[in-house]
Parts: sequence; structure tokens; C-alpha cells
Amino acid sequence: MAKILKKKEKGLNRHWKNFLDKAYLGSHNLEVGEEMLLTIQKFVGEEEVKSADGKASAKQVLYFTEDVPKMILNITNGNTISALYGPHPDGWVGKKIQVFAASVKAFGKTQDALRIRDFKPRDEVSITDIASKLETATTLTELSTIWKALPLGIRSNPKVIEFKDDLKTKLK
Repeated sequence: MAKILKKKEKGLNRHWKNFLDKAYLGSHNLEVGEEMLLTIQKFVGEEEVKSADGKASAKQVLYFTEDVPKMILNITNGNTISALYGPHPDGWVGKKIQVFAASVKAFGKTQDALRIRDFKPRDEVSITDIASKLETATTLTELSTIWKALPLGIRSNPKVIEFKDDLKTKLK
């Protein structure tokens, strides 16, 4: 199960690049098994971005309401958001995305890159609906099967986890 972050974290157990004042979100902001649940605040279609060699070029950039750096939007991630929320960026504002790090082949080598999950995350979960599903279980095995069938975004909700653990205790 992925750990869902809503802000950039720093610490000795984090990638060393997290200590740099990076202007853009990168795969180094996520450790193995971590993902970020972010709300799009705005889209900028042509923002001047300097590359490592100091040359500036126009890039598409996403800003978020959460306390994280902005993110350069590549074609792959743009296509994913477009499939979720439509091709017009003005329709993306206020929408949630779930970002993760993946190994990809790019520029002649394998490296980590940010990717966006191809589903609409559910940040707000109706505990009543989920509880009804979980309560149909009469054994721990049935509870486990129902739990595993729930989307990751629901299984990582603390209130849902608490309900499931209480139900698990009752079924023992």
C-alpha cells in the first residue's frame, strides 16, 4: 500500500535533493512506496524554465494548492490528465491527481520520473458506503477479499482503515 503525501518532506531518510531549494517537483520528492495526492491550482501553458545548462525554454507547468513545488508537465502526464478531466486545462483547476515515481527510459538511459495515476483519486470517502461493503463480511477471509478489492485511494484513508480494523477485531 502506498503512503500518500500531501506536502514535500525533508529528513535524513529522504533523497539528498530534498535539501536543495528546488523550484520544481521531481521524482526525488518521493521515496519507494510513496505517492502525492495533489489538487491542481493553476496551469501555465508557457512558463520560462531554465534547464541544467542554464538555457531557458517555455514549458507547461502545474501549480498545486498543497505545500509542494510546481511541476513541469510532460506529454505523458498531460495526456493522462487530459484522459481524466478533458483536453482543456481550464477544466483541470480544482481537480485532484495522484503522483508517483516510476522508472522510465528517457534520453538514452533509465531514470526515475514523475507519473500521474490514470484514475481520479477519491480524497473524500463516504465512510457509510465503504462500511456497508465491509460489513457484508462474515469472516476474516471475506473481509480481506473485500478490502483488497477496494481502490488504493480508499484503502489508504485513515477513517476507513480504523473502521476495517474495528471490524477485524469483531470478526476474530
